[in-house]
Amino acid sequence: MKKDVKFSVLLFLLTSFTVFCQVSGNQAYGNQGDNNYYNHSNNNNRQPRKSITANGSEFTVTSLVLINVKADILVVTLGLNQEGKAVKECSENINKRIDGFKQKLKSLGAKDKDVYVDFISQTRIYDYEVKGATAMQYETGFEIKKNVIIRLANTKKLDELISLAAEFEIYDVVKAEYVNEKVDEINANLFSEAIKISNAKKDQYVKAFGLMLSDEFSVAETAIYSVQPKTQYKKYQAFESSDVSNYYNNQYVKKEQRKNRTFYYEGLDTTSFDKVINPDDPEVCLQYVVEMKVVYHIKK
Repeated sequence: MKKDVKFSVLLFLLTSFTVFCQVSGNQAYGNQGDNNYYNHSNNNNRQPRKSITANGSEFTVTSLVLINVKADILVVTLGLNQEGKAVKECSENINKRIDGFKQKLKSLGAKDKDVYVDFISQTRIYDYEVKGATAMQYETGFEIKKNVIIRLANTKKLDELISLAAEFEIYDVVKAEYVNEKVDEINANLFSEAIKISNAKKDQYVKAFGLMLSDEFSVAETAIYSVQPKTQYKKYQAFESSDVSNYYNNQYVKKEQRKNRTFYYEGLDTTSFDKVINPDDPEVCLQYVVEMKVVYHIKK
C-alpha cells in the first residue's frame, strides 16, 4: 500500500505543469494554421514535459529556464528607392535624401559609426507604347535602391526615427533587430539557475523516495538559445460577417469590405518552464532559454 501511494505521488509530480489563465480578447480570431512569418511559433499543442525520469540504473533531471530581457540596442533597416531618366540623376537625388536623413539622425544621438548605407540595386525601368494592336516596350529610365541601417542605443527613439525618415520619403521599415550586449552574462545566469533547479529537484526526490544516487553524474545535454521578437508575432482579423447566396443560380457579385488585419506579440509558451525570470514585463523583450539535462547513476 505504501508503495502504491509513493507511485501515485511520483506520477502526479512527473506529469504536473503550471496552468495560466487570461482573458481571450480578439486573439481568439487568430488563424493558427497560417504558415507565415508573423505566425512562426505554434504552442497550442505542447505536451507536458518530462522533468524527471528514472529507470533501473539512471535518474535524469531536466530543467528549463527562461528570462525576458529588454534590448540594449535596436538595429533598424530602412529601405528607399529613387527613379530618374539617367543613372547620375538617380544617384544624386537618392544620396541627397540619405545625407539629409543622416544629418537629422544626430538629433537622436546616432553617430556616423551608427549608420551604414547598403547599396541594393540599380535597374532599368521599362514601359509600353501602344499603337493600334502593337504594344512596343521602351526604356523610360533607371531606379536605384538602397538601405539605411541605423543602430539605436536608445530603443525608445524608434517612433522619432520613423518620423524623421518620412521627411525624406523613406517609408519602408525593412526589419528591426533587438540586440543585447551582455549575452555571456545572461547565459551564465541562466546556467546557474538551471543548476540550482536541477539540484533542488534531485534533493526533493531523493528525500521523498529514498533513492541512493552515485556522486558521479554527467550533463547529458545543455542547450542555450535566444528568440527574436520578430518570430513571435501572430496575426488575426476580428469581424463577423453574413453571407449572400441564391438557391437557383449564383447571380450575385460579392464586393467585400476591407477587413483590418493586425498582429500581436506572443512570446514562448511558458507552460513547461521550471522558472521564468521577469515574466510580467509589458515591453517586448528578447527571450533567452537554457535547457539542461543531468543524469545520475542509481546505486543498487
